Order: sequence, then C-alpha cells, then structure tokens
Amino acid sequence: MRLTQRDLPEQLTFWNEWHRRRGASGQDESHREFRDLFLDRMTAGSDVFDIGCGQGHDLLAMRSAGHRVAGLDFSPLAVRRARRKVYGWSFSRRRRTHLRVHDIAARLPFESECFDGVYSHLALHYFHDDVTRQIFGEIARVLRRGGILAFSVKSTDDPYYGDGEQLGEHIFSRKGHVRHFFDDGYIKDLLDGWDLLSTSHQRGHYACTEPSAFIRAVARKAS
Repeated sequence: MRLTQRDLPEQLTFWNEWHRRRGASGQDESHREFRDLFLDRMTAGSDVFDIGCGQGHDLLAMRSAGHRVAGLDFSPLAVRRARRKVYGWSFSRRRRTHLRVHDIAARLPFESECFDGVYSHLALHYFHDDVTRQIFGEIARVLRRGGILAFSVKSTDDPYYGDGEQLGEHIFSRKGHVRHFFDDGYIKDLLDGWDLLSTSHQRGHYACTEPSAFIRAVARKAS
C-alpha cells in the first residue's frame, strides 16, 4: 500500500516546540550564502515570496533590500515572531494577509502570477512525492513568467539520510522529525519545463553543530 501525506507523523507540535526553544538564527554561513544568491537574482522592488519563512530572518533581509515581501509558515509561533521581526508591532491587514500561517500542502493563498521571485530555505523537503509535485505546481502558478525560484533542500548525501524510520522513498522520521531527502535526478524531474539555471551541493551547519548536506537549485519559469 502506498503511503500518503496523512500517514506521516503529525509535525505541528514538533515545529512549534522547535521555534519556542531555539529556531534558526538566519546567520549560518550556508543560510546567508543562499539568501544572497536569491537576492542577487532579484531586481529592485520585486514581489518576493518566502515559503516556510520561519521567524522572518530572510523576509527581513528581503524587505531591507527594498522588495515587497510575503511569507507563509506552518507554525503559528514562528509567524507571530516573524511579524514582529519584519514589521514591528504595527502592521496592516494587508501585511497580516501576506505573512500568515498556512500549510503549503494546501493550495497557496495567493493569486496566479503575483510574484517575481519565490524562495524557500529547507521547507520543501517534508512531503510525499505527490504533495511535493503539487507544491511545485502551485509555485509555478503564483510565479510570474520569467520569475525566479530558488530553493534549498536536504540531500541524500546528508548524514541523517537512512537514519530513523523509513516512511517512503527517501523519507525518514528521526526523533519525530520527518525529512524527504532529494537528489539531482529528483530535482530535475520536479523542474521539468523550467529553465534550470543552477544546482549545487553544499555542506555546512544549520541551526545546530552537526554537519548537513544540502542541494541548492535556482530555476526560471518559462516566459
């Protein structure tokens, strides 16, 4: 029997606790490099969207660079902290709409072709294949023609690959944390029909002292 997304362990409790206890700093070298890679692709005053925005470190950098920002995250705690970080204590209803709690396994709450750039740092590797493909379809829908998608995901070269309970092809749950590890072939398949500008393998640290392995990809939606 093929597992579905509903067969995966509940993750909201894990992520709320993770953000309560520590969260990401936004200052890990690999994180900063990837954020700069995306920002270098954006022209001034772009509409940009951060999928899995966490506590808003990347959104703040994007807004400080002069872009109009939107962000979604699964964790209500993370979104509350992101709103304070990006906008302080004063933000309009529109800003609430554009920085909100949302499960990206569902349809994205934005109109079609409304963003120049979509960015995601380590937020797209938590889903079964069918949901992952649905998410990439939604990204294509909300991205304008010629727009840029930049994302980073855990690689099958990661030390945690194969560790814990296997829940599907390249999907493992370790200490209650579900991860779907990607390889180059899978990324190229997901981006079929896109202009794949670059992929790169990186090793570094993210929110912990243990080593990690990532794949970064940058693609352009067909004009």
